[in-house]
Amino acid sequence: MKYEIEDKGRFKMVHIIGNITPEVSTSVLDEALSDLIRQGVHNFVFNLERTTYLDSSGISIFIHCLCDVQENNGSIYIIAEENDVREVLRLVGIDRLIKVYGTEKEFLEAQKVEV
Repeated sequence: MKYEIEDKGRFKMVHIIGNITPEVSTSVLDEALSDLIRQGVHNFVFNLERTTYLDSSGISIFIHCLCDVQENNGSIYIIAEENDVREVLRLVGIDRLIKVYGTEKEFLEAQKVEV
């Protein structure tokens, strides 16, 4: 797994590339997110358009981040196309906690983000 973080208006967009599995350490991303939260960033969007596989370790990243940002009235969103990754999100019910958009364009328009 690789990741890239970019500014999108008031959000930090986290592009996750490749597989998110226990074999691939997610602690580096988790620590990077924690650092950003400590610096005052409280609005994130996880772009999973280039994520090829997702398991419970990925879900835990989203839940951990959600808990941390909600303490500061922040928010997180997920972008996931209709594929196996989106199906995992549905199966575990994450889409009942976190709003999931189908494309980056859909997210940007819905959140009125100017880039």
